[in-house]
Amino acid sequence: MRFSGQREAKHTKIEIIPMIDTMFFLLVFFVLASLNIIDLRGLNLDLPPAAPNSPSVKKAEDVKLEIEIDKDGNKTLNGGAKQVPIKLAKGISCSADLYKLIDGQLGRPARPSDLEKVTVVISPDPETAHENVINAVDDARSAKIEKFSIR
Repeated sequence: MRFSGQREAKHTKIEIIPMIDTMFFLLVFFVLASLNIIDLRGLNLDLPPAAPNSPSVKKAEDVKLEIEIDKDGNKTLNGGAKQVPIKLAKGISCSADLYKLIDGQLGRPARPSDLEKVTVVISPDPETAHENVINAVDDARSAKIEKFSIR
């Protein structure tokens, strides 16, 4: 049997937007399903208690020392609130004491690279001789400290 008329050839189209919607739906479904499978509990740790009085290790850039010079030329080294000031008579070098103060602030022995970053502030009395200020600068330099300022 022969049919009259030829059949029209239809061009099929694949719509991409509904396929993208379906893929996103499947992605969301599998992500949410996998989250329910994974155990989301954290890890229990027993941490030691914090010690409030222990010296914390600081960066060398944070270390600031002060050398106060009175009118007679006596020096007082201040290394911060937690350290006792060191008093030295006129003419006594303070470079060894600077090392002690730096070690105390860092919480460890100072390395040569640390000494380059430490800052020393020299606070002379207005009545003191310039010789005493120069001696304090020389003490800081003999301790390998390169950054200092004079108030």
